[in-house]
Amino acid sequence: MDSSKAPDAATQEFEQVARPRDVAATAPAQRSGRQPGSAKADEQSIDYDSLGIPKAAIPSFEEAREMFASLGRKRTEEVFVCGEMLAKARGKAPSQEAFERWSKQACRLTRRGAGNYIAVHNNLRAHRKILVGCSVPAASMYVLATAKDETLASVVADLKAGKRPTVREIKALVSGGVSAAQQDPADIPGVDGLKALARAKVQSGVPILVERLRGMLSDIEGALMPHFEGKNVAKGALIAKLEHPARRARSELQSLAVFVEPNSESNSQWIVHPGRFPHRSQWGKVSLVLFQLGGREDWPDAKDMGAWLVKDVVPAIEFAVGTASSKGGSKG
Repeated sequence: MDSSKAPDAATQEFEQVARPRDVAATAPAQRSGRQPGSAKADEQSIDYDSLGIPKAAIPSFEEAREMFASLGRKRTEEVFVCGEMLAKARGKAPSQEAFERWSKQACRLTRRGAGNYIAVHNNLRAHRKILVGCSVPAASMYVLATAKDETLASVVADLKAGKRPTVREIKALVSGGVSAAQQDPADIPGVDGLKALARAKVQSGVPILVERLRGMLSDIEGALMPHFEGKNVAKGALIAKLEHPARRARSELQSLAVFVEPNSESNSQWIVHPGRFPHRSQWGKVSLVLFQLGGREDWPDAKDMGAWLVKDVVPAIEFAVGTASSKGGSKG
């Protein structure tokens, strides 16, 4: 390999993943009869000329080969890295046949095995963060990589809601069957039923709330254009667009994120209201901004509207929908 060339992103990521596992990774290799230094022997046994692989492409193939020689049972992140490296190698192979012959010699992979890794990289990389964060097993990802978009979206939503479907459940979903996990939450008893109801609520409610907030943010950004030109924001028109959606968004947020508590201003314990977010927390700021937007009496005068929207409102809603603050920081 030409050491004068800087390693690409996939190589750097592989090195970060592999180093902490160097000791553990060598154990299963030694048990299976692979001796230290045998990777070099494998390298010598691969006749790249006979495979029709150009010399300039060999470093990419060797990086992938070395990866598989170094790793044992692969974690979620490593499956993605391996898939990326194999996809890169396949793209540089003169033919699918040459790639399959190489992957069998260099990585001990069958055609299906190599295809599984590449499918994970190609089809699941948009959801890589959540899959890695949930430590989804490789077997589950191989099945998910063949799923239709709506099935994949459903499983990812379950993962975000804290659910961990098994390989069998995922196979049933992908094949179009009905698994036990799809039982109506309203018919599941006890704690499991309550948790299932809560998951279903989050799964359906979060996208609705986020979409509502995005719509509000779009209306605000459109209304702010005069402000950036030194003019007043059209207060009445913006109130008409935001007041009611803000009230609903705040109620949805409270329903999704906080429990109820007794009203501190009443002696009657049976009077309850949604709990509050921690003082000065970011979600507390979101709740406060939605409260203000939901009552026109709390809006500032037209001459102060633009600054308020830029400084307080836009950053809070951008935080809620998960986008980086931009206009608020540069034009306030």
